[in-house]
Amino acid sequence: MTKLEPKKFIRLCSVCGKSIKVTVYKDGHYRNGHYFNRISLPIKGTGQYKKIGTTQLSKMVVDVVKWTGKERKVEYWECNKCYEEALHENWLEETLERLFGKRCKDYVKGCACCDAWHMYDIIVECLHEVKRQK
Repeated sequence: MTKLEPKKFIRLCSVCGKSIKVTVYKDGHYRNGHYFNRISLPIKGTGQYKKIGTTQLSKMVVDVVKWTGKERKVEYWECNKCYEEALHENWLEETLERLFGKRCKDYVKGCACCDAWHMYDIIVECLHEVKRQK
């Protein structure tokens, strides 16, 4: 009887680009990193983005586009650090929503809900600024 050794391979984090050393065991579970699925990415020079409509995000109206060219499928992995950071950011958003409710459509100074979400925006902006400086 031969014992199947776990498979080991390296994947790149889709967020930060660092290498992830993944170990997959014979029962299918894995260690290190977080696998989400395969995603399609456009191949540059094979098409263009075509506007198919608009949608509203917060107070902005943005275009909805579709890629007309070829695409390649890649595995979407996140390293443990990027995954944990995303969990914490989402945790704060969920906590604010639970305590103060959904974000108001228009900002009103002195409104507890608006002030809480404004502070959240400042925190997220600071986190993104720190990441840009690294």
